[in-house]
Amino acid sequence: MFSRRLLVFYSLLFLLGSPAAHSQFVHTQGTEIVDASGAPLQIRGISIGNWFVLEGYFWGFSGISQSQTDVEMVFTDLLGPTHAQEFLYNWRQNFMSKADVDRIKEDGFNTIRIPLHSKYFKTDDDEGFKLIDLLSKWCREDHIYIILMLESGIGGFTGEASDDGPGYPWLLMDAGMQKFVNEAWQRIANHYKDDPAILGYDLMNEPLLWRGYLPFENLIEPEYRRVTSAIREVDTHHMIILQPALGRFSEFGKPFDNNTVYSFHSYGADPNLHWLQQYLDYREKWQVPVFDDEIYAERTPDWEIAHVDLAEKYKMGWMIWPYKKMAGYSSGPYTFPSPADWSKIVLFAHQAPDDRGVEDKNATRPPQKDIDAMFAEVLENEKNEHLNVHPEYLNLSGISAH
Repeated sequence: MFSRRLLVFYSLLFLLGSPAAHSQFVHTQGTEIVDASGAPLQIRGISIGNWFVLEGYFWGFSGISQSQTDVEMVFTDLLGPTHAQEFLYNWRQNFMSKADVDRIKEDGFNTIRIPLHSKYFKTDDDEGFKLIDLLSKWCREDHIYIILMLESGIGGFTGEASDDGPGYPWLLMDAGMQKFVNEAWQRIANHYKDDPAILGYDLMNEPLLWRGYLPFENLIEPEYRRVTSAIREVDTHHMIILQPALGRFSEFGKPFDNNTVYSFHSYGADPNLHWLQQYLDYREKWQVPVFDDEIYAERTPDWEIAHVDLAEKYKMGWMIWPYKKMAGYSSGPYTFPSPADWSKIVLFAHQAPDDRGVEDKNATRPPQKDIDAMFAEVLENEKNEHLNVHPEYLNLSGISAH
């Protein structure tokens, strides 16, 4: 009896370590991404910006109010500390619903990408996990995959506002922050290690966004190796997704993980083969999947469509940025109405936050009842039922507006 149980035990161990055990997850196979059955998966996706990671331009802000911390300070000035936190909590609760996931599925997308802020994933029962758990349930029901991307609260990686850091890429040099990020990713990976709806982990977003930081470019891959090692201690199933600095693969060497995808973003490039060739060459040289995981759907529809068509022609996955946003400040496929007097909030946000500008700043402040009413309206308008669809941005391969 004991020997029979021992045989069963070792048989189970063998199965868990075999390719069959991994086949329930999306994974790489040569230059392709394949689904659980081994069939090629052409990623056609959309990123969910301004949910966990706030960016000033989504609100009409610019200049001094671009990072999440900046935006939260503006909201605190306007609403008070308690009401501002209540607003932000309700914003996150309302932003993605089952109806949003159904819409994304109906329009033809098969993947969504979620930028995350580390402050919502500090413990295994933190708010961020609860929201992603619910989203994952809806996505499993609709057969949609999720890419998790840790963008903010990581000590500075881009040198720009979106990472909500110090404006300098300290993560590449600060051992304490590196430990913090390793632990954050390990916590996320451990939580989702058995979830087949998770397509993969996009480790960090847009490293060294400015050319002045390129002398640090050789530090990116070592950081990726550290984070990947931490993830692989708890999750050997899910794909790792790596981005280079400014779309340059020149500092990447031979792939160091056998389930890794390499990605790049399209913001200013002309959509032509000359531009794409460097990524095709990398794919061929190392026999790894490469895909375009952020096509800027805030430029002209023709530019966006041309990038998607190019990716499709060369069998690359693609994702557009972003999903829904407040109308009136930049274009995109889905928008919701902004309050009629939101321009007054924008004017206030643009005032200098120092003593010399206090009188001027207070002079632009709307009456409190108007402020409260506008923020309440935003919480209502962000819901799926208020979205306006702009079909000119959805004339994409496999996608159609509904």
